[in-house]
Amino acid sequence: MAHVYQVTGELTDSRHVTLDQPLPLTVGKVRVTVEQVPSWPKPDLAAFEVTLRERQRARGHLPRTKEEIDSYLAAERDSWDF
Repeated sequence: MAHVYQVTGELTDSRHVTLDQPLPLTVGKVRVTVEQVPSWPKPDLAAFEVTLRERQRARGHLPRTKEEIDSYLAAERDSWDF
């Protein structure tokens, strides 16, 4: 029985497909079944950040202050061996 490889790719025109991964085949006849993959919309990063901040606020998250971050960085740098 022949091996079956399932790989995604992109239709570059009505006759050519560019595969996302190489196949362990050289030359010869193959059977191709084409199934259109739904395209996902690009993420809206600004909306994601708004949602993230709202969820953090709802659970009572308090981001570190500038002073806390500076103190952490100073302690980290002081621990370095030169």
